Amino acid sequence: MSLFSRVHQSQVIRFILVGGFCAGLEFMVFALLVHRFEFEYLHANFSSLLVAVVLNYLISRRFVFMKGRYSGRVEFIAFVIFSAVGVALNQYLVWLFVEQVELQVYAGKVLAIGLVAVFNYLTKKHIVFIK
Repeated sequence: MSLFSRVHQSQVIRFILVGGFCAGLEFMVFALLVHRFEFEYLHANFSSLLVAVVLNYLISRRFVFMKGRYSGRVEFIAFVIFSAVGVALNQYLVWLFVEQVELQVYAGKVLAIGLVAVFNYLTKKHIVFIK
């Protein structure tokens, strides 16, 4: 079996690749808003998350989870609900790491992305895109 076939068949690997791409884009938008446009870090975090969530849904629906048992409308609503929880969790974790743990803003953002990625995979696989 070729490397391409194995990557294509593995949902976890596809999730990691799509998530990594979206997280990278999220981080770049975050850094651009904070560094270049001098947004307050929590506002930049929320804005970068919105971009990443929409892109993640579109790519995940097509390449990671395919069609689940629910209609497209129900699936999208569930995706949005769990993404909103993920956004709230990410916001909280960034604040926690920066304000309470006193990590550097970018380090806090990276940690939050990693932790929320686990939450996102579990909810998307077992609730949103369930077959």
